[in-house]
Amino acid sequence: MNLTGIMSAIVTPLTEAYTIDESAMKRLIDFQIERGINSLLVLGGTGEYSALTMEVREQAVLSAVKYSNGRIPVIVGVLEPGIGEATKFALKAKAAGADAILVVTPYYIHPDQEGMIDWYKRLDAAVNMPMLIYNIPYRTYVNIQPEAVKALADACPNIIGIKECSPNLGQAIDLIRTCGDRITVLSGEEFLCTSEILLGMKGGIMASANLVPDVWVEIYKKASVGKNNEATEVLMKYYPLFKLLFKEINPGPLKYALSIIGLDCGPVASPLHEPSDKLKKELKRELTNLGIIK
Repeated sequence: MNLTGIMSAIVTPLTEAYTIDESAMKRLIDFQIERGINSLLVLGGTGEYSALTMEVREQAVLSAVKYSNGRIPVIVGVLEPGIGEATKFALKAKAAGADAILVVTPYYIHPDQEGMIDWYKRLDAAVNMPMLIYNIPYRTYVNIQPEAVKALADACPNIIGIKECSPNLGQAIDLIRTCGDRITVLSGEEFLCTSEILLGMKGGIMASANLVPDVWVEIYKKASVGKNNEATEVLMKYYPLFKLLFKEINPGPLKYALSIIGLDCGPVASPLHEPSDKLKKELKRELTNLGIIK
């Protein structure tokens, strides 16, 4: 499976009753694909995995698989801390037709490196489908190291990639050097992605690609062939927008921004809430400055 390029970590379109808005899901997926996105991530953090019931998660996966219709790979987030529930939902994603799963490092109990290696091996044996590791230490408070990723890549052929969200650029470089020839190493950080692609990562999994997928495709195309100045120029132009999208807790600002460009994806689920009035004004102003809205 070729997962190079930009994977859009899509929001989950919801009704006011927190069920899947099917028509909004179709519009969002078509918008992504028409603008060159290489793959879709459903039910990551941006997809509000932890706020949704198991039934709604299953509905989201079925809906995304249906509307992507084989045009690009669909990867499903599995954000469970326990091996039992992680296995259960991964098997549901597999049965629904997902192409791969993105599995967050087990959290709350704070396992060591050997514990995480064992956990992923057990999950791999139980599910037997393509898998990406999801490392986001500022959310989970555990940090899988490049050597542990290498051990997993060597031991588990189903492990085909990693979404690396460590804010430590040195760790990213170690990961590229250690594992870049074994698995697809992808950036998960808007503000590091361009630099990490220039250093050798194969693309990124971007939340802001919901809103400006073509921008991220352009950045990737330039950075992946070493056009440093051109890629940086695009990033700098959109940096103020990206900064605003994360000024309050994701995906509230992102869902609001989508609504004002004509891609209303409904509310965020409790305990999240819509952005402040001040941020709404800032987002409208920046989207106008960029010519995205008039």
